[in-house]
Amino acid sequence: GVDGLMESPQRLRLTQAPMAGLAGESLVVVGPSQRWKRMEEDAAMWAVLYQAGEEVDMEGPGIVQRSVGKGSIMALAFDLPLAVLMLRQGDPANTESTGRADGPARPSHLACHIGPQEPDSIPYADLLGRLLLELATSLFPCPVPHMWHLPQGVPGIVVYSGDEDTADVEWNQQQFREMTDAGGRMNLYLIPGNTHSTPADVADYQKHHDVGPHPNIRALDGAPVSARVDEMVRQIREFEEMFGVPARSLRNHCISWAGYLEPVRGMAECGVGMDGNYFCSTFLRDRGYAPYAGFGAAMPLRFGLPDGELISVRQQHTHTMDDVYFGPENVPYSYRMSPELWETVLGRVLDDVAQRFHVPHATCIHPSNWVRFSRDQGLALVRLGLEREMPVWSFDQWLTFLEARETWRCESIQWDGERLAATFSGDGGAFAFVLPQKWRDREIVEIEARGGVVDPETRRFGETVRMIRADGESKVEVMARYR
Repeated sequence: GVDGLMESPQRLRLTQAPMAGLAGESLVVVGPSQRWKRMEEDAAMWAVLYQAGEEVDMEGPGIVQRSVGKGSIMALAFDLPLAVLMLRQGDPANTESTGRADGPARPSHLACHIGPQEPDSIPYADLLGRLLLELATSLFPCPVPHMWHLPQGVPGIVVYSGDEDTADVEWNQQQFREMTDAGGRMNLYLIPGNTHSTPADVADYQKHHDVGPHPNIRALDGAPVSARVDEMVRQIREFEEMFGVPARSLRNHCISWAGYLEPVRGMAECGVGMDGNYFCSTFLRDRGYAPYAGFGAAMPLRFGLPDGELISVRQQHTHTMDDVYFGPENVPYSYRMSPELWETVLGRVLDDVAQRFHVPHATCIHPSNWVRFSRDQGLALVRLGLEREMPVWSFDQWLTFLEARETWRCESIQWDGERLAATFSGDGGAFAFVLPQKWRDREIVEIEARGGVVDPETRRFGETVRMIRADGESKVEVMARYR
């Protein structure tokens, strides 16, 4: 039964599999939740919920399952989708309407209060969403194939960008050239009314890389939300007119924001498909480093409203910014990480990405900083990513993949108690599908695919799986026998 409500923030600690890539860490929960009394003896408890920073006797059931007739029911003591939404994009209650006295409004000001001991070394918002997927598929009466969310079944990806600001064209060209030589591709975001780049320069940049707008709304820091959004929209359209390039993704200058999701609606109106303004960091709030601080997110999910409305723009959190982490002493907020220190830190972060979490690591390395202090760290992002089989893509390239992935559908799944057959179809491309090697008390003894290549056993989210990589065909048929 219900024994009252639990105040936000809470923590969710798993007690059994599925584990969503976790290894003992607790997840953050915000929003409304109930304090449940002790459950019936025949109910299985998958996770416990407790108040962040409170005594242990405040703990209670968080996720429970119980048999009902020929099936079962799973119940959660909290609103999981709402918690994921608020953790990723902030609390609407933190919205400002006329700016801030201490500088520009930023997405970081929207971040939820999540209490002490934030698990900021894990993408806790994304893993909370992953947990829902794993809980749901665990109830299916057959193994469930998944379409992998990264290209060609890779374990992770580096999503790379830079903000031009006032950089010289030669600086842009140097960064582009060295990125190409290193094996990476990036976006460069340009302020349309404040750039040295000509249409001819932009056409040259696009031979190997991508460009997008970098709206500067700082002159309207204290203006109403609508005025700031209108100016952002104006600059997006100015960029498209100047360079004849559609605005696919963007980041605002100084990651300035306005209100809650009003800027996102403006982006959607302009056809922008991905936003890079949310920075996972304690930037200007605390001096600790962690890759997922504040928002606990990396997956490019759509922005949404608490009432369930989804907006067409994808939210790609950024995790590394060079001025914040590598800036020299004259940058007062810099963490001043040397190249040697950064490689150690980044190696740990990317190891977790490739081995446990399988999420993007998104970056912003400015060309004006590249030529002064961040080149070595910027190249390390490429090198260490590629060493872990993580491609280095631009934001636009990443968005194109995600849009193509949405064309795929599961046409059928058949299961006779031993043999599984699944058919997928869509626009051909660098996609992959995943099957669990083990399911309940059985495991795969035979597997084949038409239209795809079956890889050897590998591990994803802590489990052994079989990866089927599409070979460019528009249909993939997978057959597996479990025994």
